[in-house]
Amino acid sequence: MASRRSFFLLPLAIAWGRAARAALPPADREIVARIEAWLQGVTTLRARFTQLAPDGRMSTGRVFIHRPGRLRFDYDPPSRVQLIATDWRLIFVDWAARQVNVLPLSQTPLAFLLDEKVQLSGELEVRRVQRRAGEVALEVVRAKEPDQGRVVMVFAEQPIELRRWAVTDPQGLTTTLLIEEPEYGVPLDPALFRFRDPQIFGWPEG
Repeated sequence: MASRRSFFLLPLAIAWGRAARAALPPADREIVARIEAWLQGVTTLRARFTQLAPDGRMSTGRVFIHRPGRLRFDYDPPSRVQLIATDWRLIFVDWAARQVNVLPLSQTPLAFLLDEKVQLSGELEVRRVQRRAGEVALEVVRAKEPDQGRVVMVFAEQPIELRRWAVTDPQGLTTTLLIEEPEYGVPLDPALFRFRDPQIFGWPEG
């Protein structure tokens, strides 16, 4: 089962500092603009994922994104963990432990990924753009808190498509998530993003 710590790390997103972008070579600025345009064009996403936790444990599941503001991660059995972003909330549910934790979505990097308008500029900065074997990797940190960890997102370059990301926390522990079998622009049932709090309505048996 994925740990709660690893689970909160895996869906972190990236923003990009204006000053940092200005310092990039022209070719890197061009690819950043292309990635920004591609992300802006993503309205929905349905995909499988494989997560590699810092301790080497592997788990799988499904991810659903509906911009703006909605996201859901479901882990495959035997894990009974779920993450739902809806309205202003980021909700973590551990069905096995019967625990629910709620964070303001605006206080998490997920806000970028789910914004109505994707802008790769603002409070974070790029540390590196790397190209290798048809892929582009963007390494990003918070401009004012670079010691609080980093995120690397890896995209296919031709055509642009998100393939995986890796989040390294302040302790140096890295959680990697691979996107598999992605489907973009597909209809998603609004019920996927509705949260019925089991602390109010009761926990399911078993």
